[in-house]
Amino acid sequence: MAYISMFIVALLGAVLIYLRGYLEKWIKPALAFSGAYLLAICLLHLIPELFENNLDHHKLGIFILLGFFLQLVLDYFSGGIEHGHTHIDQNQLGKFPFLVFLSLCLHALLEALPLNHLNPSSEIGSYLAGLLMHKIPISFILVSVFMAYKIPKVKIIAAVIIFATMAPIGIQLGDIIGHESAFFQPLIALSIGIILHLSTTILLESNENHSIQLKKFLPLIIGFLLALLSEGLH
Repeated sequence: MAYISMFIVALLGAVLIYLRGYLEKWIKPALAFSGAYLLAICLLHLIPELFENNLDHHKLGIFILLGFFLQLVLDYFSGGIEHGHTHIDQNQLGKFPFLVFLSLCLHALLEALPLNHLNPSSEIGSYLAGLLMHKIPISFILVSVFMAYKIPKVKIIAAVIIFATMAPIGIQLGDIIGHESAFFQPLIALSIGIILHLSTTILLESNENHSIQLKKFLPLIIGFLLALLSEGLH
């Protein structure tokens, strides 16, 4: 189910580009909502479960930090698309933005690693919901960037399909590595660091000029409340 839903939602976000005139004003609130939801899920589920049965907390903390700074590097190459930024280099029009695309693909792969290894199953649903909500605006923005770079439609379609497969590949990679592998928990810690950077960056940017804007603040509150609700249902 997770494989199919992650793939379809990435394609859906890309297709929504044809409604761009109606949806552009909702991109920032949607990102704010998904950022708040993912941060809460990270703090309520992913981190507690990671540390619950592992005595080597120091090592895992290092990998969380590495994931945090890895996302900082990915932001540099992607231009911050993960949290709503679109920077177009006018000197590169007509050229495929490989670094942007590759950084987004790596981000999508790593954040999907924990999906099949959360316990209980309701936690899988909570984390999956957060990723799905985040995937739609990211796919939308990615296609917007391709169009701004004047990339041919055939290449855009191929790139979107590749991007849509990254999360399913990440899920499968997590299964192949296996929960008992010595590499698995460090990789989960790495993905947690990525989510922490992504979600906190979105939250900080939702508070531009240190002022509260209701259209951005309200989605944050709703995202936190829904994540807390999911915690209460366990």
